[in-house]
Amino acid sequence: MQPRYLAAGEPPPPATLVVDCAAAGGVATYSHWRGAPAAPRELAADTSTAMVVAAAREPARWLTGFAWVANDHIDADGLLAMALACRPELAVRHAALLIGAAEAGDFAAWPGAPAFRLMLRLHQLIRAEQTVGGAWQQRCCARAAADLEALIAESAQSDPARDAQVTQVEATRARLAAGDGFRVMRGGRLATIAWQCRLGHAWDAFLGVHQPDDLPISALDGVAPAATWQLLAERSAGGTVYVLDAPRHAWAQTVHRPAVAIPDFTRLAGDLQRRESGGCRWVARPAAAQVGFNCHLASCDGQGLPVASGLPVESIAAAVEAALA
Repeated sequence: MQPRYLAAGEPPPPATLVVDCAAAGGVATYSHWRGAPAAPRELAADTSTAMVVAAAREPARWLTGFAWVANDHIDADGLLAMALACRPELAVRHAALLIGAAEAGDFAAWPGAPAFRLMLRLHQLIRAEQTVGGAWQQRCCARAAADLEALIAESAQSDPARDAQVTQVEATRARLAAGDGFRVMRGGRLATIAWQCRLGHAWDAFLGVHQPDDLPISALDGVAPAATWQLLAERSAGGTVYVLDAPRHAWAQTVHRPAVAIPDFTRLAGDLQRRESGGCRWVARPAAAQVGFNCHLASCDGQGLPVASGLPVESIAAAVEAALA
């Protein structure tokens, strides 16, 4: 089996196993994406990587008869799912590490430093190939499959960017637990996390490796139950930036993580805009998706970037709680 990247609109070639996307036309599909053809019940899992790990336990049943394994986007879960379809022996040997890295990439989970470091190593691979340009997506797929064992080994070694990000996440998790510099308010279906801006915050750090950040999103894993929405409130002299994120698995078909109802926040955005004392524009989905993949409501500028609101955090939290109820 060989890995293959599917460009936009490109159908899978004959004898293709499709993973981690909703592309139609494959012989079989092992994917956790909503809208994808259903995976076999025996392989059901929260990530596509975990599905392929399950398949690798019976490779003659689930991973034979395919010439290709294909995906239509590049991220940690997709690269791992493709690589393991080609190298099922590694799935059996490193199952927990690989599943943890996929969950870190797709759900901003904190699976522990070793799996988190593997996700970061894959992000470094993606960035390096993006810099070269050209058919970088196909090169990522090929390298992940050919070099996965080496990538796993390298991820455990010291590296300035990976080391700095692991240290930053672990330190932030400790500060959140101690209430050091963060105010965490929990109630109903919402957790509100407020902090004073010092380093800044990467509102959409997907595929990132390291940058200084007051609140790396993986640090929030476990702060509240899995089905809890997160209202992020970054305070500064000009007011407070608000971003409402769905539970970070809510977009996927999951087995162990709970299903999440997604309200329409359009009316709430209009209500907040009428109350707004600052110069921001309140946006809901689909415009809020420009802020981040999981964002459903945000205080933004005219270009869709998060900016400060003049409204108090308690007022916003109460309004969001009411909308969720």
